[in-house]
Amino acid sequence: MSNLKNILNGWSNYLIGSDQTTNEEAKRRASICSECPIATDGIHTAILPDFSIKEIQGMYCSSEKGGCGCPLSPAVRSKNHNCPKNKW
Repeated sequence: MSNLKNILNGWSNYLIGSDQTTNEEAKRRASICSECPIATDGIHTAILPDFSIKEIQGMYCSSEKGGCGCPLSPAVRSKNHNCPKNKW
């Protein structure tokens, strides 16, 4: 799956919702991301609230610290997106 398809899949799952398996995997990934030094608070909280996974709300994977630059709420919900540090 191309990067664009991965991004669109994550955004779709974030905005529209996803199945139970995807939600469980997103929560597992979010618990890893919330402890990661690359995860950074951003300005996304007001624009992109995450009502189901509060621990990563408004955070992104900082490209300045070697991450992908993605907002975490859609990134953890993309079925084929991989952590740039291979943590999930």
